[in-house]
Amino acid sequence: MITNKKAFINGKILTMDEKHPEVEAMLVEDDKVKKIGGSKEILSIAEDAEIIDLMGKRILPGMNDSHMHLLSYGLSIKKVDLRQCKSLQDIREEILGYLETEEEKYFGDWIVGHGWNEENFSLPEYPIAEFLDDICKDRPIYISRACYHMAAVNHKALQLAGIDNTTQSPEGGKIDKYEDGKPTGVLRENALLMAYNLISISDEVEVLKKLISDSVEDGLRVGLTSIQSDDFGHVKDYNCVVEAYKSLEEENALNVRINLQMLVNKSTLEKIIASNIKTGTGSDLLKYGPLKVLADGSLGGRTAALQEAYEDDKENNGILIHSRSYLRDLLQTAAAADIQLAVHAIGDRTMVELLDLYEEIYLHDDTKRPRLIHCQITNKEILEKMAKLKVIADIQPSFVMTDMKMVENRVGKERAKDSYIWKSMLNQGVMVAGSSDAPIESFNPFWGIYAAVTRRNLDEKPEGGWYPEECLAIMEAIRLYTVGSSYATFEEEIKGKLKEGYLADFIVLDKDIMEINPLEIKDLEVEATYVGGECVYKIDR
Repeated sequence: MITNKKAFINGKILTMDEKHPEVEAMLVEDDKVKKIGGSKEILSIAEDAEIIDLMGKRILPGMNDSHMHLLSYGLSIKKVDLRQCKSLQDIREEILGYLETEEEKYFGDWIVGHGWNEENFSLPEYPIAEFLDDICKDRPIYISRACYHMAAVNHKALQLAGIDNTTQSPEGGKIDKYEDGKPTGVLRENALLMAYNLISISDEVEVLKKLISDSVEDGLRVGLTSIQSDDFGHVKDYNCVVEAYKSLEEENALNVRINLQMLVNKSTLEKIIASNIKTGTGSDLLKYGPLKVLADGSLGGRTAALQEAYEDDKENNGILIHSRSYLRDLLQTAAAADIQLAVHAIGDRTMVELLDLYEEIYLHDDTKRPRLIHCQITNKEILEKMAKLKVIADIQPSFVMTDMKMVENRVGKERAKDSYIWKSMLNQGVMVAGSSDAPIESFNPFWGIYAAVTRRNLDEKPEGGWYPEECLAIMEAIRLYTVGSSYATFEEEIKGKLKEGYLADFIVLDKDIMEINPLEIKDLEVEATYVGGECVYKIDR
């Protein structure tokens, strides 16, 4: 059998292995690291190998995003981009500009946008139905807030969704209304699904493959070699998503490792179980991951479930999307079938409920690695219980860059001190994995590492960092996106490090992340990305 051998020499290879933290060279055979060591040592055993001189560049294990939405990222490129809007007038101009250049109605007759955030407006206000009618009243408009847990629609969309003065808010959602009962056009959590589920989104496999491939290419440019993606909720039939990924794999066109997070209801979960699918089913390139569940909303939309009311909305404690009995039944069903659990939990009330359920479901078995995604509003007791139950925290360091300006408004200074406390998590012994939640934030892992280390925004504010006692050391931050994310998928013995027997997934940086000013981390560029020893991206200089 012919083997593919490559010797990478003269580099500064950060292995993430405690025994040999940094080496000069490594021999890659087929898709795995065969040997690490000095350049002379590797060259001495590199007969018939291709020699690649790293020219002193810094090498890291490939970046692994533990929670994002790859398909949603691809779809977001087709939508009206409202992320830079500073006012309602900006929203108006962006939508009108989109309509002037619209080449194809990708979402049928619907006008779909994403990313507006009233916290960025000089006068915080929502784009209500009347405002959107003034832009276009003949076609339905649906524009999601930056958090994706809240949306604004026009009256055409309300009409199509059957929402009027008499419509009650669904369980786990809220239809915002005026005092006279008239809908404002703002929909939260499950209420937004009444409109969103009407939007025409193609589930043709070839269309999905193109969206995925384009998104993967963007990920490779920033050093992502593994992506744990929550995609099932974006199409009517999740099988179309699976088929698209499998087809790309069969065509040798899937250049990143994918772990599928399964956001499904109880009946679909039972069908998945009946198909003998469990966490880890698949190949090194494409695997089924955990059951994904949404348990509460977002802090920005004031729908994250809190133990005490919002500081800026005293009558509101947020929304628990599911009843406790439904959650217990869903999670127990998955756990009994050896499917890992990963639940979206932002508020402290949600986290307390989920930790109680995890303890009940797993009893004294601490080997199942249940996960809580986001973990934003916490406290000492919550962290202690997470450590005790060995619950993984999937955090999004980039969130702090955009959220810091509104956290104290939402929860007050006392609770803000217990928010986004990643250093405290590590000190408590919680296993933490790094992610982006893209397209909510950029999936550039170096923005995440920068945010974790500096706790500043991209303008390098505030000086010293936001609650700087929670800043991570550079190695702690890199570990989030390598060892931590690999542990979350039970793959810490094959990826996340560069050592003998591990998958040869790694990246070449333009500057040395270990030596530059931490403020420069956000500006790092990936010069090359390798998956299984093959170069799948090289920067065009």
